[in-house]
Amino acid sequence: MSNADVGDGDEVVLDAPGFIRVYKSGRVERFLPVDFAPPSTDAATGVSSKDVAILRDACVSARIYLPAAPSSGSYSGKLPVLVFFHGGGFCLGSASDAAVHAHANRLAAAAGAIVVSVEYRLAPEHPVPALYGDAWAALQWVAEHAAGRGQEPWLTAHADLGRVHVGGESAGANIAHHAAMRAGSEELGHGVKLSSLVLIHPYFLGGESSETDEMGVALLRELVRLWPVVCPGTSGCDGDPLINPMAEGAPNLSTLGCRRVLVCVGGKDPMRGRGRLYCEKLKGSGWRGEVEDWEADGQGHGFHLSCAMSAEAEAQVRVIAEFLSYG
Repeated sequence: MSNADVGDGDEVVLDAPGFIRVYKSGRVERFLPVDFAPPSTDAATGVSSKDVAILRDACVSARIYLPAAPSSGSYSGKLPVLVFFHGGGFCLGSASDAAVHAHANRLAAAAGAIVVSVEYRLAPEHPVPALYGDAWAALQWVAEHAAGRGQEPWLTAHADLGRVHVGGESAGANIAHHAAMRAGSEELGHGVKLSSLVLIHPYFLGGESSETDEMGVALLRELVRLWPVVCPGTSGCDGDPLINPMAEGAPNLSTLGCRRVLVCVGGKDPMRGRGRLYCEKLKGSGWRGEVEDWEADGQGHGFHLSCAMSAEAEAQVRVIAEFLSYG
């Protein structure tokens, strides 16, 4: 077929080989299929999971995880809640992917927490910032259970809604950040407040990069190309506070709506510098909370999913669990 035979709708606006191809018509081809794992009782951890609807009309749902009860058969008290968002560049991934599912099982077991892993809508079919609205809806859905209006029995019976945390990995960490910022200016309702924010390998772009690794440089270049496709009308990675919360003119981090923050980075993650800068900016913003950072030496972006049983991945889970235990 010659170029003259290709209609405008078949024009490719983004081609990330092996990941995603987006056409001018709006058609999307994804090349990383979800390795679906059904909800279950996990043999390794004893954590039980099930899928629940949050916004039926918008197809927003969650997979909820309940840690195994002690040998006595009952919990000694109410359990904290972690509302969590998976990664995937805003356009890939799922809460039901096997690697994401396994990680949520490990987090729930290690932290002794109910994990609400949100299945938000994906860009570019639902451009950023639509998924930020999905995240806020998920938090409000959890908060409703404090007033006895919620319909999810695991939350009604077992959740301590005085200890609600929000977190995510990669693009999900970006989403979690924006949810926590919104919680600083809006009420979740029913007296529920966010206790803490957990950012795992946060997906922030913009500014000068000191990255020298060839593969890291190539990845950053592709992510910069991807951003205007998933967020049409953006001013670019340097100046857009949605992807660069440290940008000049971005909302002041002092308004972050939680008391504590944990930022985890990989020592070989090309976005590690942005995560470190986020910590520095937060500490200098006038925010009155506590910020902690943790680095996995020599590890790349998302290593806890690709090398889930490594010593570093297990250490990262322990760090997060310990952080949440003090929330």
